[in-house]
Amino acid sequence: MTANSANPSSSSAPFGPRTPASVQFLCPRCEEMFLCSAGDLGAMEGRLSCPHCRLPLAGPGKSSVGTRAIDRCWVCGNEQFYVQKDFNRELGFMIVLFSAVIVSLVMLLIDHIFGVACLMGIAAVDWMAYRMLANVTVCYLCQSIYRGLPLNPEHHGFYLGYEEKYKKRRREWLAALLGEAS
Repeated sequence: MTANSANPSSSSAPFGPRTPASVQFLCPRCEEMFLCSAGDLGAMEGRLSCPHCRLPLAGPGKSSVGTRAIDRCWVCGNEQFYVQKDFNRELGFMIVLFSAVIVSLVMLLIDHIFGVACLMGIAAVDWMAYRMLANVTVCYLCQSIYRGLPLNPEHHGFYLGYEEKYKKRRREWLAALLGEAS
């Protein structure tokens, strides 16, 4: 076993290729979603702006583009992040809903024991998928998603207390950013 495979904070999936470093963000002005690779940022000399409306954003600076763990948001400049699995939430909800319907029908129409076995099988598939998915880093302030970068050991899972703190800060940041850029 290599040192990287034993490291739980590895940002790449254990069975897949490493994702190129990138940031996915929602422009505060035009509300378009964009994906910007570290290579694109290098060409922009570390200055980040919305490709659609050209709103200037914080940017990572020249030294930190795709080379080290994220410690300052490239979009808003915030320094507090959380880590989560890289999975579409809507798809996850649909899978849970579909699974619940299937298990309920199996329990009603066939047998309770077989329904519980189906539920255990679905749980095992879910656990395997969870283990295979890569981790991403998400900014609490602007909700930008960072893929393919090493994980910062100071970043942990989502904490609702921080989210509550950032709700007001998010409104203030948006007002200041759009007020200055208008």
